[in-house]
Amino acid sequence: MKLVLVESVVKSPVHIFNIINTDLAITMSNIHTYKIKGMHCASCVSLIQNKIKKIDGVENCEVSLSSEKATVTYTKEALPIETLNATIEPFGYGVMENMPTMVKGSAHEQGVEEKPSGLSVLSEMRFVVPMIIFSFFMMGWEVLQSNELIKPMPTVFYEFAHHLMPIFASFVLFGIGRKYIRAFVIFLKTGTANMDTLVGISTIVAFVYSFVVTAFEEVLAPYIDVHSNFYDVVIVVIGLIALGQGLEARARRKTNEALQKLAELASKFAIVERNGQEVEVPIEQIVIGDIVIVKPNERVPIDGLVVSGNSSIDESNLTGESIPNDKKEGDTVFAGTQNFQGVLRVRVEKDVKDTALSQIMTIVENAQNSKAPIERIADKISGIFVYVVIVVAVITFGAWLIFGPETLGFSKAFALALSSTMAVLVIACPCSLGLATPTAIITGVGAGARRGILIKNAESLEKLAKVNAIVFDKTGTLTENKLSIEGMFSPDTDLSGDDTAWKNALSYSLTKASRHPISQSVARWFSDANVQPVNVTNLTESAGKGVSAAYQEGTYYLGSLSYAVLTTGLSEEVIRAEFSPERFESGRELYLFTDAEILSLIKIHDTIKITAKAEIARLKQLGLRVIMATGDQQKTGESVARELGIDEVFTDVKPEGKLDIIKNLQSKGLVVAMIGDGVNDSPALTQADVAISMSDGSDIAIESSDIILLHGDIEKVAQAVSLAKKTHKTIWQNLIWSFGYNSVGIPIAAGILFPFYGWLLSPAIAGAIMAFESITVVLNSLRLKNTKL
Repeated sequence: MKLVLVESVVKSPVHIFNIINTDLAITMSNIHTYKIKGMHCASCVSLIQNKIKKIDGVENCEVSLSSEKATVTYTKEALPIETLNATIEPFGYGVMENMPTMVKGSAHEQGVEEKPSGLSVLSEMRFVVPMIIFSFFMMGWEVLQSNELIKPMPTVFYEFAHHLMPIFASFVLFGIGRKYIRAFVIFLKTGTANMDTLVGISTIVAFVYSFVVTAFEEVLAPYIDVHSNFYDVVIVVIGLIALGQGLEARARRKTNEALQKLAELASKFAIVERNGQEVEVPIEQIVIGDIVIVKPNERVPIDGLVVSGNSSIDESNLTGESIPNDKKEGDTVFAGTQNFQGVLRVRVEKDVKDTALSQIMTIVENAQNSKAPIERIADKISGIFVYVVIVVAVITFGAWLIFGPETLGFSKAFALALSSTMAVLVIACPCSLGLATPTAIITGVGAGARRGILIKNAESLEKLAKVNAIVFDKTGTLTENKLSIEGMFSPDTDLSGDDTAWKNALSYSLTKASRHPISQSVARWFSDANVQPVNVTNLTESAGKGVSAAYQEGTYYLGSLSYAVLTTGLSEEVIRAEFSPERFESGRELYLFTDAEILSLIKIHDTIKITAKAEIARLKQLGLRVIMATGDQQKTGESVARELGIDEVFTDVKPEGKLDIIKNLQSKGLVVAMIGDGVNDSPALTQADVAISMSDGSDIAIESSDIILLHGDIEKVAQAVSLAKKTHKTIWQNLIWSFGYNSVGIPIAAGILFPFYGWLLSPAIAGAIMAFESITVVLNSLRLKNTKL
């Protein structure tokens, strides 16, 4: 018979995040996050990062396009925000203070969602969309007419459109296209270019050329085709890019949905006892020590201690654990969790900004704003890419003027040169390249947070996807932090048939007085079995050995095998020979003995976590090499490994031994993840490529980890690995799509197919494709939200 004895001591989420945030407070005191306005492409990211990094006093700057935030690391104290603005405002950007999610006056606290800049464009599009439709109509008629598929446009309608298109183009260029004009001016002043510069050059040239042709039609008629203009290009390119950016911004908001949902869990008001009455007050007015009333079906507004009442609380939002937890007087409850049936009176223990919910949000936001190595590479490419495109556009224009007139004539060659150059500038926008990685990272981190997998930074998520070996600690990771008692056994050589009741009673008395956790486990087992203790005297506890006491006329001992050998003078072989061999296949032993005789054996086992075996199988299916390293003796470790299906096991391993195991695996070219929960695991966790800790582990293990599995759930390990692999796959899908699109699109836009098939890409179509490309990347990343792990 096996009885579970010691309940697992699961640390509270608030305790875990206090540990993390204490460490972060030290390391992040010179790190500040700011909102960035005016940013909408990957080249914007590269430009802002490079400019801020050059400021004296700034050590590093990382900008996230998807969250529109900049994380600035200072060498000493933070610089005034005016200093940052003075550096980037000349390039069309601005820095704003990043309002904490749960403070008074924030958008979330007021119930108002902040709108990305692209969304405001959508409201203007109701005027522009009819112009785009009309422009496409005119372009389509012209194409069909040139191929003699339809009759020429009626003269009256042509003249009407001829005068209407300049008005439409002016409205679009000087309305929603103002930022492109500004980007062009900045480029002329500073030589600094971004995606807006590409669009600005193409549309301004198209508008100026068209305006000149329209204004001086009679003068220019002998030299060029004055009936061809590019007003429609101005309208369609700017309109579709603006529409795409608005839809892209709307889609990007969904990548932050995990953070938004966490913010929605925060209560805005709470019922507090004041002067003997229940008063509803704003959450920011609650102070530590207040008594808060939490009624059925309400969310707990703040972290605190239950002073009266009983209920069940759903903590799945914080821990990922779906089973509600019963709460009674003396238990801790957390902000954002759901109260089910009872009324609770809760004494406030934490300020609103220090709650477990707030700290989880901080970790998730920090991870989403951090950059993976692959994203930094993409940022650098985007920064250079714009200038390469400008050079390609110049070469395209020159090539058409040099080689085109020979077969087409100067007038048509000039028109095609302008059209191809504009198409190159428009289609080469690096937006999708800049969105490829951050949208996938943000969605992946959010998906993990919803499942109780807290990822501290993007680099860890990228590394976890490449892990091919995973090392488990045993105790507290694969096994519970509790012990099971197999039973108490008399020696096989004892044929007297004496009643063992007095041995049980004596063992209970000896273990009951000991502070050792194993002794306490045994004592709990005897208590559950309704064993009655006996009176013992002169009780003495020997550290690391066992306990002894006087009973009736003799002295009795309870302890380890080595303690029995030392006390009785018998060898290990002789002592073990008194019991059946199967008693020693696994687990630990305690012996009850006198100074000359072994009286009984108590067998103790670690309780293997219910889901551990299936989890090991899943990790193997994912292609990982699974290893267990434990400080337990060989037979115990091998027994657990055998039961779980782990082929490689290291036993009797000291902390430095686990570190050596990690180093040895890495020396063989393996990317190693370490999962542990104890102080002794911290050196190995620090050495591992990815450190994973259980939330019920030691403080130092949590501090040393990159990923925390809430509720100590071993089942989340394979989920974390699967999520990392799927996120990594999504990033590469996005990057391949972006690079492939530009590699194919730019030559086609330049006119490489024209000599063979007579086919050219219209700048208007190029703008539509470019917008579609960015939206596709974001939508592909959003698939991670509901991916099966």
